[in-house]
Parts: sequence; structure tokens; C-alpha cells
Amino acid sequence: MSLTEDALNLAELDRRVVRDIVEGDTEDLTSALESYITLRRSLRTRLLEEPVSTVEDADAAVALRKVCDGEGLPTDGIIKRLRQSACEDEPEMEFDDQELWELGEQLFYSWYSHHDYVTGLAELRPLIHRSPIPDVVSRLVRQIRDSYAFQQYDAAYALCRTAIEVCIRDICVRRNLFPDVGDKIVLFEKYQWSKLRNKVSEGVLRDRLTAHYRELSTVLHGRKAAARESARYAFEETLQIIEELYRAHEL
Repeated sequence: MSLTEDALNLAELDRRVVRDIVEGDTEDLTSALESYITLRRSLRTRLLEEPVSTVEDADAAVALRKVCDGEGLPTDGIIKRLRQSACEDEPEMEFDDQELWELGEQLFYSWYSHHDYVTGLAELRPLIHRSPIPDVVSRLVRQIRDSYAFQQYDAAYALCRTAIEVCIRDICVRRNLFPDVGDKIVLFEKYQWSKLRNKVSEGVLRDRLTAHYRELSTVLHGRKAAARESARYAFEETLQIIEELYRAHEL
């Protein structure tokens, strides 16, 4: 069946469970719960492989969102209460250990391995500076490296741009380059990117920063997709620019 049909069937099973409880139909309730749990798990498995799902029916879309975002349908709450009442034989709604291993083999290890991760991570150097770098910058650099190692190159591009923005905000605040603003968040809300860029850089470094920021924005705005080599270059250029900016301001 289609995703829409399965979602509608799940919604109907949900109504059936609620109706059985209201009417006291315990015999049908057992069957309805089993069917609901089986279909719910099947849907959740399918959705693991679909980053974008086309569901034209509004009711089906609502059911899928509730199942996936943690809110759940009324039957999910009923099953949770049953399990809390020590109904140990009640089947799990999500995945047991065996299913998790099987899904891992299918969805993860079929295209990726620890070898791929370590190899990717080894291709990127750390940010190197003479003095401690703010924790937020270090965290972003770590996330960029992880994104690259997991072959999420568009994400690496986006995080590179964020790292540069955070670095510039940090320099502006620590060097008090905008005396009227003492908050890093307000700084970006009050002043345009070009104003901040010009305040922290000049000459060749400014030109390099401008060109690199523009390149990172092409991916962030969806004008092109990043590839492994371009992401690797983007990361190295980002580190070099951040290191030079901090050196230029003696931080």
C-alpha cells in the first residue's frame, strides 16, 4: 500500500482502539492493538528511509506527523499506560534490539562503516591557534568535522559559515569594536554582515573572507550542492580565515 493509505489505516485503527475502550469490547481491542502496533512499526521503518514524504491527504499527514514527532495518537497513550500497568507481554511500539541491528545493517552499514568515519575525520585538521578558542567555535569545528566524516557535505558548508559568523561576533565583542552593543546576538541583529566583516578585516584578508562567505552561501541557499573535495577545501579555508582573524586582533 501507499504511505498515504497506510497512514489512513493507522488513523482508522486508532479510532477503533478508542471506540473499543469506550464500548468495552475487549475482544476486538486486543486485535486492534496488535494491528495498530504492527502497522505503526512498519510505517516508522519506512519513514527512516524517506527524508521527504509526499502525502497529499491532510488526515494522513497529520497522523504521520504525530507518530513521528513524539506527540503520538491517542492509542500511543493507551499503550503507554498499559505498559506502565505492568502489562509486560504488551509488544513494543518501536524497535527491539534485533530490529535495530537489522535496520542498522540496512540503513547505515550498507553504505557506511567505522573505516569511512575515521578516514573522513583524518582528512581534516584541527583548528590550531596560540591561545584558547571560545568553546562555541570549538564545538562548531567539531560538528563540521563530524558532518564531513559522515559525508554530510552541505551541512559542513552551512556550519563553516556559522563558525565564521560566530568568530566575527566574538572578535567584535571582545575587542569592543561596537561600543554601543555588548551582546553577541544583538550585534548580528543590529549590523549587517558587511559592516561586521569590514570592522574585523581589511585588504587581502577581507577579500578572501568576502569570497569565501559568498561561496559558503551558495550551498546554504540551495544554489548548488557540496561535494567531498569542495567541502574539504571549504573547511580548510574556514580554519585558515578564523586563525588569521584571531591573529590579526591578537586574540
